[in-house]
Parts: sequence; structure tokens; C-alpha cells
Amino acid sequence: MNPRWSRRAGAGLAAAGGATALVMLVASPATASPLFCGAGRGLTAQVAVQGAVDDAQSSAQSEGFYGPCALSGEPQIFEVFDDPYFGHLFRAQVTVTCQA
Repeated sequence: MNPRWSRRAGAGLAAAGGATALVMLVASPATASPLFCGAGRGLTAQVAVQGAVDDAQSSAQSEGFYGPCALSGEPQIFEVFDDPYFGHLFRAQVTVTCQA
């Protein structure tokens, strides 16, 4: 193998890798939507999840993301049997991404 060829190949690969990293660094904040987390509670699991989604959308709107939101992953639902005020209760946590 010619040593001169490997230096050229190495320099070319390094330049291409640096250019790719620069493009990804510049493009990622503009295209990526941050994740917003919300929490809710209710007498049914469905009400708790809807409250958590509403809470996450409110957080997104406070950051300027007024577009539609989509769930990122599954909602986490916790069932509580000894709540001091309601007794049996559901709590939920969701993570959403929203468009600007």
C-alpha cells in the first residue's frame, strides 16, 4: 500500500467527517422538537392521561410550540389506592413533541 495514498485518504475522510458533523450540528436544533413532559390525575386512567397531555401541551405553548403535539412513547399510568382526598385514583405521565 502506498503511504502517500493513505495520507490522502485519511485527510479526505477527516474532511468529509468534519463537514458531516458541522451539518448535523447546525441542522439538528432547527429541525428537532424538544420533548415536553406533563402529569395528570383522575378517577379513571383515560382522564389522567388526557390531563397529562393537556399539561404537556401547556408547557409546549409556553415555549412557543403552538402546533399539533404527538405522544413520544407510551403514557405511564400509576394506580393509587390510598390517596388522602380521593381514595382510589389514577396518575399519569406523558412525554410529547410539538411542532412550532
